[in-house]
Amino acid sequence: MRKILTMAAMFAAMAGLFAGCSKDDEGSKRPDAPTIELAGASIDQPQEIQETMSVKVSVVAQGKIAGFTVQIDSPALTPEILGAIGLSETLDLVNPGSMAEVLQGLGFLVGDQVLGQSSVTFDISSLVPMIALIYNEDSDHKFALTVTDTKEQVTTKTLTFHLTAKPTLAYNLAYNDDADLWANTATVTAEHLPDGAAVQYRVKGAADWQEAELVEGDVYRLAPVWSASTNEAGLEIHTIAEGTGVFAASDYEVRVAKEGEALAAVEFKTADGDVVPNGDMSGWSKKQMTTDNVTFYPITYPNAEGENFWDSGNNMFLEQYEESGEPKIYTPLCYEEEGAAVLMPRLVLGAIFAPGNMYTGQFVYEGFSGTACFGQPYEWTARPRALKVRCKATVGTIDKVGSFDPDGASYKDQQDRSYIFVAVVDWTAQHGVSSGMTAPEGMWNPAETSSVNEGAILGYGQQVISESTGDWVEFVIPVSWYDKEAANPSSSTCSLVISCATSMRGDYLTGSSQNEMRVDDFEWVY
Repeated sequence: MRKILTMAAMFAAMAGLFAGCSKDDEGSKRPDAPTIELAGASIDQPQEIQETMSVKVSVVAQGKIAGFTVQIDSPALTPEILGAIGLSETLDLVNPGSMAEVLQGLGFLVGDQVLGQSSVTFDISSLVPMIALIYNEDSDHKFALTVTDTKEQVTTKTLTFHLTAKPTLAYNLAYNDDADLWANTATVTAEHLPDGAAVQYRVKGAADWQEAELVEGDVYRLAPVWSASTNEAGLEIHTIAEGTGVFAASDYEVRVAKEGEALAAVEFKTADGDVVPNGDMSGWSKKQMTTDNVTFYPITYPNAEGENFWDSGNNMFLEQYEESGEPKIYTPLCYEEEGAAVLMPRLVLGAIFAPGNMYTGQFVYEGFSGTACFGQPYEWTARPRALKVRCKATVGTIDKVGSFDPDGASYKDQQDRSYIFVAVVDWTAQHGVSSGMTAPEGMWNPAETSSVNEGAILGYGQQVISESTGDWVEFVIPVSWYDKEAANPSSSTCSLVISCATSMRGDYLTGSSQNEMRVDDFEWVY
C-alpha cells in the first residue's frame, strides 16, 4: 500500500507539475498571452529522466489565471495507477474537486493558489525521477499543460520526459552452501526480487519446480514436504513428497521466476552421501569362533579382513574342519559365490531347520542356541529415500515347522516368503533374537513396531518376496519414517539394521528348505 501511495503521489505530483510546463502547441498570438517555461532548458525539447534532475516550471499570465489543466499521456501513469491514488488522466488545478487533498499533499497549488494569480512556479525535481522506479522501458511521458487567462487567451505546452531503459537489475541469487542432508534442507539468498516473483527449485532437469519458503529477509529455504499415512500395522508413517527437499548425490537448479520466466538462476551439487560397508559383497574373510576358548574354528564371514559390519547365524554349527584344516562339513547359511552373498537354509545337527540369513550385527553362540544381535553403529551424513539391492530368489512352500512355533501348523505347505528389511534406529545396544533348541525370544518386525527395549525405530523399509524371481532383479525399498523430526542418530550405539532372510518366519525355525536368496550391491537411494 505504501508503494502504491508513493506511486500515486508521484503521479499526482507529476500531473500537477506538468500543469506548469509546456511546449507552445497552440496559443494566442497576442504578446500578453500566458507563457509556460522550463527553467534551465527548452520546454519544447524532451527531457531525459535522470536519477537526479532539476524540473522547475513557471507560468506567467498578465491577464491572471482563469483556468489550468494538465492532460497526462504516459505508459507508466495509466488510468488504473492514477485511479488507485485518487487522480485521473485529466487534472484541473483550479477546480480540483476530490483530487485537491492528494495534490496539496504532493506540494501542488490548487484552487485560489492558482486562480487569479499572475504567476506560479512548480518544482517537481524529486517527482519526475520516480517514473523510472515503476517503469523500465524506452518511453515518452507527456503532460499537456493548458493555461487560460481572464481574457480567454489560451496557451498549451506539452512537457515531454523521455525514459531510457536501464539494464535490468541483477536479481542476486546465491546458494548459501549449507545443505543439511539429514533434515533435507538448504537455503539460498535472493535479493532485489520484484513484486510477484518467487524462488523455485528442482532436481536438475526435473519437470516440475518447487516453491522455496521465505525464512527472513532475503533468505529462502528449500525444504521437504511431508505426508502422513497409516501402514498395515495401523501405525502412522511419514514420507517426503517426490521432488521436494534436498538430498545427497543430487544436482539442483534454483531460480527467481515471475510469470514462468526465469529472472536469475543458480545451480549447486550436494555431497555424495553414505556407503553401505561391503555393500558389493566383495569382502569376505574368516572369523575365529570357539565354544571353549581353546579350540577355534574359522567361520565364513561376510566382511573384509578386520571388518565386522555383517554377520550370519549358525554358520558355526555347519562349518567344521578336520585338524588338517580340510573341511569336514561345509554347508554355511551364508557364503560367497561369484561376487554375491548366497543365503541357504540348512538343517543344524541334521534336524533343526535354520533359514539362510545375513544381517548387520553380530552372532553369539550359546549352548545349543544362538542369538542374532541386530544393529551396528553407523555415521549418517544424509537421510536416504530408499535402499537399493540386487536379488535373485527361489521361494518354495513351507515344509519345515519349528517345534516352538505357536502357529506352525497353519503355515505348513503354505507359500513361504523371503524378506529383506532396513531400519534406521536410535538404540543404546544391539537387539537380540535368540532361537534354536529353546523357545525363541526377541522377535521384532520394524513394520509392526516403532520401538524395542533398546530404543526407537526412526524409519524402516521392507521387501517381501513371495515368489521366485527367476533371474536377478533390482529392488528399491522405500524408507518410511515413524519420527520425521528425530535428530541424526549417528551418535547412537546402534543406528542401522539391514537384514536378509530366506524365510520370514525363520526366527521360529519355520520355512521352506528349498529357498535360496542371493543378494548383492546394497546402495542408498537419495
